[in-house]
Amino acid sequence: MSEPAITSLGKLTSFSQEIAALELLRKSRRSKIKQYPSVSVLVSTVRSDDLANLLNQLCTQTLTKFELMIGLHAIELNTTHKKLIKELSQRKVSVHLHSFAKEQNLGSILSALAEASTGDYIAKMDDDDYYGPEHLRDLVDAAIETSADVVGRAMNYVYLEPLQLTVRRFSPHGTQAVELWSDWVCGGTILAKRLSAQAAGWFGDGYTAVDRYLLSGVTNNGGKIWRTFGAGYVYRRTFTFHTYATNYSKYLNGANEHVVGQWQHPIFGSYSK
Repeated sequence: MSEPAITSLGKLTSFSQEIAALELLRKSRRSKIKQYPSVSVLVSTVRSDDLANLLNQLCTQTLTKFELMIGLHAIELNTTHKKLIKELSQRKVSVHLHSFAKEQNLGSILSALAEASTGDYIAKMDDDDYYGPEHLRDLVDAAIETSADVVGRAMNYVYLEPLQLTVRRFSPHGTQAVELWSDWVCGGTILAKRLSAQAAGWFGDGYTAVDRYLLSGVTNNGGKIWRTFGAGYVYRRTFTFHTYATNYSKYLNGANEHVVGQWQHPIFGSYSK
């Protein structure tokens, strides 16, 4: 049986077919790349446990070099954080720590981190989501091939933590569609050209809708957004003091498949919480 082409993927695409298509695409893109641009990863965090989880995932990234800008929002580093940051430093990841007062908002924190960064690209990562080891490199691969101003992932995998279910959503339409131009990508997966993001005003200075601020600013300036595969990224929905109460039925009704607990496959790496 031949591997599926991107154009043949749809509602009936199985998980194995999706992964096969992604692996072919990854191989094709990487065969053409001679040198990677510099990347600055932006993380604003208010939760110690989630920061540790994200640092663990950053330690496994296959992108060999990147800069990490951490915005500590009214929290301090603990022993676990310091150990993981040391691991990152040993693999030549440059880690920069910035502390922000409780009254500062998410948009202003991310914008400050972006302004202080040095990468050709900025990559936003959320401390409460899950990222496989190829996450950053896949995004940069897509950015190089498409020359998009912004690249991000589709919302193909969602972990509904209170229900202890991971749903897989795959379709040629909506937020589940992959490998196409769009005006939306998952906010926790935004990779943007530095100059395009800066011209858009970074992430603004608001408490919410910071991802939409950047995406809208880019498109309003004539920039283009490319949405790639969601596999390798899991969007986590839970109840916290700062997250919207979610109607989980919209994820369940649109699911092709679901598993109890977390989706187990090397593309997702090892994630927990």
